[in-house]
Amino acid sequence: MRKLFVFVLLLGILSMACQTLMPTPTVTEPATIEAPIEVVPSNTSVLEALGGSDCEENVELTCVTLQVPLDHFDATNTETIDVVFGVLPASGERYGMFVQAFPGGPGGEGISSAYWSYFDQAVLEHYDIVYYDQRGLGLSNPLDCPVAYEKDFISYLTESDTAGKEGYDTPAEQEALIADTRTYVEECVAEIGIDPAKLAFFGTDQVAEDIESFRQAMGDDKFMLYGVSYGTAVGQTYAAAYPEHLSGLILDGTIDMTLNGEAGSFSQEKAFDKVLLAVLNACNEDELCAADMGGKDAVAVYDALAAKVSANPIAYEFPLASGEKAKGTFTFNQLEYTTAYQMYSLSGRMIFLKALASANKGDLVPILRLMYQNATIDPATYEYLGDATFSDTMFLSVLCTDDSFFSGTQEERIEQSIEAGQASNGTVPRLDGSAYTGVSCAFWPSSPPEVVEREALTLEGVPTFVLNAKLDPATPFEQGEAVYNNLADGYHIYAEGGVHSIFGWGYECPDQYVTDFLINGTLPSEHEIVCEDWGADATSVYVPNMKSKASEYADAMELFRAIDDNLYYLPEYYYGDASGDTAACTYGGTYTFGPSDAGETYTYDACSMIPGLSITGDGSYDGDKGILTFTVDVTGDKEGNVTYTMDYNTYIVTVTGEYDGETVDLSLQR
Repeated sequence: MRKLFVFVLLLGILSMACQTLMPTPTVTEPATIEAPIEVVPSNTSVLEALGGSDCEENVELTCVTLQVPLDHFDATNTETIDVVFGVLPASGERYGMFVQAFPGGPGGEGISSAYWSYFDQAVLEHYDIVYYDQRGLGLSNPLDCPVAYEKDFISYLTESDTAGKEGYDTPAEQEALIADTRTYVEECVAEIGIDPAKLAFFGTDQVAEDIESFRQAMGDDKFMLYGVSYGTAVGQTYAAAYPEHLSGLILDGTIDMTLNGEAGSFSQEKAFDKVLLAVLNACNEDELCAADMGGKDAVAVYDALAAKVSANPIAYEFPLASGEKAKGTFTFNQLEYTTAYQMYSLSGRMIFLKALASANKGDLVPILRLMYQNATIDPATYEYLGDATFSDTMFLSVLCTDDSFFSGTQEERIEQSIEAGQASNGTVPRLDGSAYTGVSCAFWPSSPPEVVEREALTLEGVPTFVLNAKLDPATPFEQGEAVYNNLADGYHIYAEGGVHSIFGWGYECPDQYVTDFLINGTLPSEHEIVCEDWGADATSVYVPNMKSKASEYADAMELFRAIDDNLYYLPEYYYGDASGDTAACTYGGTYTFGPSDAGETYTYDACSMIPGLSITGDGSYDGDKGILTFTVDVTGDKEGNVTYTMDYNTYIVTVTGEYDGETVDLSLQR
């Protein structure tokens, strides 16, 4: 059974690729010049001297492998470890390095996940953009226990509580929790295959020292550092140790490092619950979403589903692309896991509401699609596929190495973790996955024997941007605010709504503030700034589910717009791999999608997104032209042959051909 369920601090920027329509920027507040940025020598020769070569995981980057001490803090320990940094050299006059503590986790690989299309061209011109795989990940001596983790995770997803409300309420449940957690940790550590004592050298303090080793190797006296999500822990740790080597620090989705393990976990738990409630209430205020919920209060709908599945897990059949159906049981843990992961982005929240509305009408398939995607489970075999760029093992290891969860002996810490978990069991608070984290850490070999205490970061003389959002579920707004309040030279730039991390989504605020600082040394005229262009919305614009039959749509335009929208937000496509896949359509048939030289290609094989009507044909998306088109035969309640085109430059939609016995030639600007 998987007891550890602190929600992974994933990078919000990674969800940005799923957003097609970017917001209209607004003008930011005036700014003042603090100090001009100095030009520094090119480091091409340094990269060559260090043996730089194309990164195998991202060939546009130049990879440098550094041999660093296994333990930076013990000079008598001569053992070393290789850590890999990837550099995208500045294309023009060089201002220095912009190091990315990226992409989050802990457990996310930096080099294989690296991309830079969201940076202003001036940043790419003047800065070496630096990524790294921190020790224990990717190219840097990876530590992993995939077999033990899969067994544990699948057990967590499929288990159900039969002895009371959700959680570990009875002595028997608590004894099983302790025994199962002990078994998982023992099996995981054995599978990792190193001396368990060495796990203590894979924490964030050592990662910060690795960055310092890289700075020294590159020869730059100062550099800019960006940390996002868990990367803000790396950023703050480096800044506390080496403030003299930072020309600026940008923290996005910020962790309060003064909190101990349990305080941080419960803070995050409250934030997830807060965001979920905001999302559900936003549905109540939206006419289309409220209609899909059948006029019911969305909070009540969610609570009813949670109570139902908590009391009795629901047997289901899930349609596969093969035409067969996979059988399974939908559990309370699956619901919480799916709900939590959908809270990371505005569009993810909207897709969750669509799925919840379907569940309210008795159709679990949409929420199961999300569960399979989020949990990376093969629906046909229920095999855990995992994420090649993320280490579940290192997530737990770094978390338990960095922070203490309660105090005392192992037995006392376990007892305190269970007692605290009891306070947040059950269906309210609605997302309580952090409750029992301390049990896992009590068994982890590198867990600190004493309570970890850290002083607040003040960082005098280093301009520090704290980017934040009030509807960030993973790094609560209050934590970022607390970090800002202690800074000597801080700037708090935040969204009233927002998501997990706010830089790089295409909004002028905060992007322009960051760019102006990097390129011109410009600092905002105010120390606290609300990003008005983000607004306070809890979700993206709601896209209704398909109606019950084709005749309920006014014409072919309305019908095919709905089909296009619902195929776009089909989780297998929206969250799917760039290499493509085939998904079962809602009421039969398949939808196949994949890459093409121009962009994407689509095949619809008797694909039925609405009862009684199916489409068969082909389509494509031309990325350069920004045009989506598909031509399909329509059969069932309506007959015909239709060509649908969406021009994303003008947002003009056209539908032409034969439909329901008539010639159609329709056009609409969305």
